[in-house]
Amino acid sequence: MADMTPINYPLPLAPKHPSRQREFLSNGINLRSGELHHNVLTKIIQNIDIPPQRHQFYPYPQVEHEHAAKTLGIDPSSIYFTPGSDIAIGLILRLIACTTKRLIIPIPNYFGWIDHANLNQINILPIYFDDQCAENFCIKTLLEIIQTAPPSILAISNPNSPTGIEFDNNTLLKISHSCAKNGHLLVIDECFIAFGNINHLALLGQPEHIIYVRSFSKGYGLAGARIAATIASPEIIHILSQERTESAISGSTWAILHGILAKEDHIKQICQSIITTRKYVIETIMALRPNWQILPSGANFINIKTNGDYPAELVETAALGGFYIRDMSSQERMNGYIRIGIGELELMVKFLKQIFPSEYDYSERNYSE
Repeated sequence: MADMTPINYPLPLAPKHPSRQREFLSNGINLRSGELHHNVLTKIIQNIDIPPQRHQFYPYPQVEHEHAAKTLGIDPSSIYFTPGSDIAIGLILRLIACTTKRLIIPIPNYFGWIDHANLNQINILPIYFDDQCAENFCIKTLLEIIQTAPPSILAISNPNSPTGIEFDNNTLLKISHSCAKNGHLLVIDECFIAFGNINHLALLGQPEHIIYVRSFSKGYGLAGARIAATIASPEIIHILSQERTESAISGSTWAILHGILAKEDHIKQICQSIITTRKYVIETIMALRPNWQILPSGANFINIKTNGDYPAELVETAALGGFYIRDMSSQERMNGYIRIGIGELELMVKFLKQIFPSEYDYSERNYSE
């Protein structure tokens, strides 16, 4: 019989709500989580050779680090790899934000930022999204807080998750300049950057006050491999690397990363095809449902406010055809929206036929135009 002696060690209090977990989908197509659906990408990954030694023996993170940094064109002292971007977010908030205990962040945003901030007792200063506001996330309010708040971490996702909205060049330059002037660290989460119009590094460079978090889950289609990179000043990288999370990246994941980076041109073509398909899907839906409202998106998903229709019913209709989309109504400031991931054209044609069976008729001519 198990020993039921009570624990005398002072354990920390558990959170009131359990951490979020993705709902397991045993079949069908997941258009909820921003995964990259494209047959060409699948073939590229299938053709990456992973010798058994990659599973059998420990990798050498310093060698893998140097190789990946060189391929990405980043100085090795300015980049650090983690098993997914969630780990990078946690490191930044635990090891960097610990000095000021403040996080300025647009809301809604990727829940990982909020969860890790709460776990580390970081005070959150929210900037709320308003879909009726001409300035995305009310830029005026954001800049005012940057100018008046004490030194803090400012975290933006660009393009934003979950809205898909993208800050333009002028806005990013204003935010960066104001952060530098007022003593803030600017963290740019680049998870969906492959599907947008911004090159942050080319626009903003690598100044001391900017940290980039770059995931390989979305734009490179490696969500299951779990790998991301943080790009920052050598001083910040040195702080983050103290936890040695690069040692937690498997040899097979390093092999897949190196293999996919060698196909950079192919990956860019795949992402461009997703962008083209996104435009087609938006135009098709607006033609069939002009009363619906679609947020501008720089990601591989779109958010639609189904004015006059119930989001849950549309989610159910899609599921009957094996397509899983997300009702965003439980997300702060997203009531009435559904989120639809954008995959390759062939997949999205099938999806549109499922949603609008009697109205939608695919025309290759209309798509090319």
